[in-house]
Amino acid sequence: MVADESLITEEAKAFIGKETTLPLGEVTLRDIQRYAVAVGDMNPLYFDEERARESAYGGIIAPPNFLTAVIHWGSGPAESELGPDGLPPQDELRLPLRGVTRAMGAGQEIECRLPVRPGDRFTRVSRIVDMVEQTGRSGRFVLVTTEQRYINQRGEVAVVCNSRFIMR
Repeated sequence: MVADESLITEEAKAFIGKETTLPLGEVTLRDIQRYAVAVGDMNPLYFDEERARESAYGGIIAPPNFLTAVIHWGSGPAESELGPDGLPPQDELRLPLRGVTRAMGAGQEIECRLPVRPGDRFTRVSRIVDMVEQTGRSGRFVLVTTEQRYINQRGEVAVVCNSRFIMR
């Protein structure tokens, strides 16, 4: 790679704005409760049907960041398919960038528009919003911004998550 050559290739720029759709499946009460226990949030809205029904939500809901925290739905990939960091492949982050070999999360902003309930079925629509080359203490990197919209079976956007990744 030439020192003054951008890490962002023309091929990578073509990914900006391109949407990918992934059917995620059905949210179950068990999934909601397992997640709530795992993160230590024992809010009765996730466990107690009677109390949840009496709330403004009218029934059991999922914790606000439930959808965005699920890395892989279903049984998950085989161990041999996991990356060196233990995570499954993330296709939206496989970009043809020069000299870039890894990604690291750099923050999220989550907008919860509708409650997520047991029985809801979701599709995630993702797109790369932007990619910018920057220089930090450790050298050059690409900051990639993505948007994920979680759409329920009624076509309603329940959650929007804007994420940033450092690609080095």
